[in-house]
Amino acid sequence: MLISLAALLLFFSLIPYMVYFFGIYFGKKPARIAPLQNYPCISIIISAYNEEQVIGKRIANIKECHYPQERYELLLVDDCSSDNTKNLAKISLEQSGIDYRIIANAERLGPTRSYNSAIGKAKYPIVVTTDADVFFEPDALSHLIGRLLSDKRIAAVTGELRPLMNTASTTILEGMYRSFFGRMCEWESAHESTYNFNGALVAFRSDLITRINDKQGADDANTAFEAIRRGYRAVYESKSIVYEIIPRSFKTQFRQKTRRATGLIEATLSNLDLLGRKNQFCRFFYPMRIFMYVITPPLFFLSVMVLFLGVFLFNPLLFVILIIILSGAGILWRKNLAFAFVLNQIYLIGGLLNLGKDMRVWESTSDKKKNSS
Repeated sequence: MLISLAALLLFFSLIPYMVYFFGIYFGKKPARIAPLQNYPCISIIISAYNEEQVIGKRIANIKECHYPQERYELLLVDDCSSDNTKNLAKISLEQSGIDYRIIANAERLGPTRSYNSAIGKAKYPIVVTTDADVFFEPDALSHLIGRLLSDKRIAAVTGELRPLMNTASTTILEGMYRSFFGRMCEWESAHESTYNFNGALVAFRSDLITRINDKQGADDANTAFEAIRRGYRAVYESKSIVYEIIPRSFKTQFRQKTRRATGLIEATLSNLDLLGRKNQFCRFFYPMRIFMYVITPPLFFLSVMVLFLGVFLFNPLLFVILIIILSGAGILWRKNLAFAFVLNQIYLIGGLLNLGKDMRVWESTSDKKKNSS
């Protein structure tokens, strides 16, 4: 009886993932866009806190982009760094020849409030927000802006975030998760909108999005929600690729992923009034995401506990054998999508447990020192 109940709970917990799996492989694909011919002027905003290990390389990475240097400015917001980030950034920017301004916060604000402080100072109507410790592919900005300009109904667009690959199991698992995550966002975007943005690379029209909600929720998801709230589209561009350094330590990655999960769930729950709108995003995709982030994690782990209890009551020896098999599988075959899924449910549970905490200001968790050489 308990085993049957566990199977039923597991089935219901996986409903949104099964729907998205079907949509990814059999559903509508995003329309192709023509290569960008005329490059509009854009304002790139970076929020930096204690990034002295990577800020020079980050600025060099932006300069190496195929986007014409005379068509963008760079606003770097130093969020009260206690290291030499500000001075090193100034030296690198002076040497690069990039049109730049450095904005120094009087107090720690976190990324979202730092972006808001800079949006009003941007010279150009298209704003790109990005992190200080990620790296673009050379044509990332061109693809991003090309998608933004491809449809007047698009107010915001995000790029595809990939891990900077190494042999660490945390990186390999993140790569598997990111691949599936990106395809889910592509399917949503092909129909209408996605709010599952990657904060490492976001572009938006500042005449439509004048401010990002900085009270609660992640800045990337809130940017997308602002576009959707105003009746525009927020979409995902898989050809606009940006890389991030993944922590090698599971403990460090857990902190990072839990913080991100908290921000995403907060943004999800703070926009529930959109459910009343009559469009495909609000009627179908948004409810699916709510189910995925709020209902699936506890339901999934409840099904696992019920299964274990059922097996134990049926046959304690079989229960021990099951635990040994699952433990062995977790060690030997943990570099697969199924293990990445379970890990993601753990992060989401952590995010749910952190709801209500102020996560706007945080310490970086990337392995800059290990990857700065």
